Amino acid sequence: MSEKQKMLAGEWFHSPDFELSKIHLRTQDYLQQYNGSAVFDFRKRAVLLHRMLKKVGRGTVVESPFYVDYGINVTIGDNVYINVNCTLTDGNTITIGHRVFISPGVQILTTEHPLDPAERSTVVDGQFKCVMRTRPVAIGDNVWIGAGAIILPGVSVGRNSVIGAGSVVTKSIPENVVAVGNPCRVVRSLSTETDLQHSNSNLLGAIEHD
Repeated sequence: MSEKQKMLAGEWFHSPDFELSKIHLRTQDYLQQYNGSAVFDFRKRAVLLHRMLKKVGRGTVVESPFYVDYGINVTIGDNVYINVNCTLTDGNTITIGHRVFISPGVQILTTEHPLDPAERSTVVDGQFKCVMRTRPVAIGDNVWIGAGAIILPGVSVGRNSVIGAGSVVTKSIPENVVAVGNPCRVVRSLSTETDLQHSNSNLLGAIEHD
């Protein structure tokens, strides 16, 4: 198996790798153009975004600055809003549903390293290599992720749920809940359409400043 195949299969792989580096550098070139583009040059920004990412839905907005690792493993649905300074490290698939709001400074990560420092790096053919593996991340429809939240490898966030600002999401979060903290935990359910559409403003204000 190639290092790219190992990466996507969730097996331990070595980096840097020639094939992965080519993809990464191409994406970084697009990313530099995207982040440096004029805010009103909508056509150029749309073209670059579609070149970088696997799929981008209709009505989706990604603010600059934005960072993505490879891009080819990122799928974004319709009417998604990604605010400034968000980071997606897509060694594995990152799937974002429809009508998702991602606040400033959110990190969605798929890569992890061995805990044992002796296993964290190696030398292959005289070249120093990092050892890592990846796990996919999935964000359901209508999710709101608060500012500065970190979504860790292998996590899914169920549809309609809210992740509080500054949360570290270490385990998957179910549908229709509000979850906050480090580690992120469920603090209440969103059990009705009224809850989903008209959440208490004081609670949401507290979440944004959690």
